Amino acid sequence: MNLTSISLSYYFLGVFFIAAVFFIYFKSLTVKVHSDKYKDNITGPMKDPQSWENRNRKMSYISLLWSILSLIIFIYLKFFMIPKLVSVYYVLIYIVIAIASLLLSGVERKIKD
Repeated sequence: MNLTSISLSYYFLGVFFIAAVFFIYFKSLTVKVHSDKYKDNITGPMKDPQSWENRNRKMSYISLLWSILSLIIFIYLKFFMIPKLVSVYYVLIYIVIAIASLLLSGVERKIKD
Protein backbone atom coordinates (compact mmCIF):
# COMPACT_ATOMS: atom_id res chain seq x y z
CA MET A 1 0.00 0.00 0.00
CA ASN A 2 1.29 3.44 -0.88
CA LEU A 3 0.53 6.99 0.21
CA THR A 4 1.35 10.26 -1.46
CA SER A 5 4.14 12.21 0.16
CA ILE A 6 1.88 15.24 0.61
CA SER A 7 -0.75 13.33 2.58
CA LEU A 8 2.00 11.66 4.56
CA SER A 9 3.42 15.05 5.44
CA TYR A 10 0.14 16.02 7.10
CA TYR A 11 0.26 12.82 9.14
CA PHE A 12 3.61 13.97 10.54
CA LEU A 13 2.16 17.41 11.22
CA GLY A 14 -0.55 15.73 13.29
CA VAL A 15 2.07 13.69 15.16
CA PHE A 16 3.94 16.94 15.82
CA PHE A 17 0.89 18.53 17.44
CA ILE A 18 0.10 15.45 19.53
CA ALA A 19 3.70 15.11 20.74
CA ALA A 20 3.85 18.83 21.51
CA VAL A 21 0.72 18.53 23.66
CA PHE A 22 2.28 15.61 25.54
CA PHE A 23 5.48 17.63 26.02
CA ILE A 24 3.54 20.55 27.48
CA TYR A 25 1.55 18.23 29.74
CA PHE A 26 4.55 16.37 31.17
CA LYS A 27 6.61 19.54 31.47
CA SER A 28 3.82 21.33 33.32
CA LEU A 29 3.58 18.42 35.76
CA THR A 30 7.28 18.58 36.54
CA VAL A 31 7.21 22.36 36.91
CA LYS A 32 4.07 22.44 39.06
CA VAL A 33 5.41 19.83 41.47
CA HIS A 34 8.01 22.36 42.64
CA SER A 35 5.31 24.92 43.43
CA ASP A 36 3.94 24.83 46.98
CA LYS A 37 0.45 25.58 45.70
CA TYR A 38 0.16 22.43 43.51
CA LYS A 39 2.62 20.05 45.17
CA ASP A 40 0.11 18.41 47.51
CA ASN A 41 -2.50 18.07 44.76
CA ILE A 42 -0.10 16.42 42.34
CA THR A 43 2.06 14.15 44.49
CA GLY A 44 -0.22 13.61 47.48
CA PRO A 45 0.74 10.59 49.60
CA MET A 46 3.10 9.22 46.95
CA LYS A 47 5.83 6.92 48.26
CA ASP A 48 8.52 7.90 45.76
CA PRO A 49 7.85 11.32 44.20
CA GLN A 50 11.45 11.65 42.99
CA SER A 51 11.21 8.67 40.60
CA TRP A 52 7.80 9.91 39.45
CA GLU A 53 9.31 13.30 38.64
CA ASN A 54 12.25 11.71 36.81
CA ARG A 55 9.93 9.53 34.73
CA ASN A 56 7.78 12.54 33.77
CA ARG A 57 10.89 14.54 32.90
CA LYS A 58 12.06 11.71 30.62
CA MET A 59 8.65 11.50 29.00
CA SER A 60 8.65 15.25 28.34
CA TYR A 61 12.06 15.08 26.66
CA ILE A 62 11.08 12.09 24.55
CA SER A 63 7.86 13.85 23.51
CA LEU A 64 9.92 16.90 22.58
CA LEU A 65 12.24 14.71 20.51
CA TRP A 66 9.35 13.15 18.57
CA SER A 67 7.66 16.51 18.04
CA ILE A 68 10.82 18.08 16.61
CA LEU A 69 11.54 15.01 14.48
CA SER A 70 7.96 14.98 13.16
CA LEU A 71 8.14 18.67 12.32
CA ILE A 72 11.40 18.17 10.42
CA ILE A 73 9.91 15.25 8.48
CA PHE A 74 6.79 17.32 7.72
CA ILE A 75 8.86 20.19 6.36
CA TYR A 76 10.99 17.84 4.29
CA LEU A 77 8.03 15.97 2.80
CA LYS A 78 5.98 19.10 2.19
CA PHE A 79 8.55 21.49 0.79
CA PHE A 80 11.67 19.63 -0.32
CA MET A 81 10.40 16.34 -1.76
CA ILE A 82 8.69 16.09 -5.10
CA PRO A 83 5.23 14.54 -4.80
CA LYS A 84 5.44 10.80 -5.25
CA LEU A 85 4.16 7.59 -3.71
CA VAL A 86 5.71 6.43 -0.45
CA SER A 87 5.28 3.00 1.10
CA VAL A 88 3.12 2.77 4.22
CA TYR A 89 5.80 0.57 5.81
CA TYR A 90 7.83 3.68 6.62
CA VAL A 91 4.93 5.05 8.63
CA LEU A 92 4.51 1.77 10.49
CA ILE A 93 8.22 1.62 11.31
CA TYR A 94 8.07 5.21 12.58
CA ILE A 95 5.08 4.40 14.82
CA VAL A 96 6.72 1.26 16.21
CA ILE A 97 9.95 3.11 17.03
CA ALA A 98 8.05 5.97 18.69
CA ILE A 99 5.94 3.63 20.83
CA ALA A 100 8.96 1.52 21.74
CA SER A 101 10.89 4.59 22.87
CA LEU A 102 7.99 5.73 25.03
CA LEU A 103 7.53 2.29 26.57
CA LEU A 104 11.23 1.78 27.20
CA SER A 105 11.59 5.17 28.84
CA GLY A 106 8.95 4.27 31.40
CA VAL A 107 10.73 1.06 32.38
CA GLU A 108 13.16 1.60 35.20
CA ARG A 109 15.48 -1.06 36.41
CA LYS A 110 16.14 -0.92 40.09
CA ILE A 111 19.55 -2.28 40.92
CA LYS A 112 19.71 -4.04 44.23
CA ASP A 113 22.88 -3.44 46.17
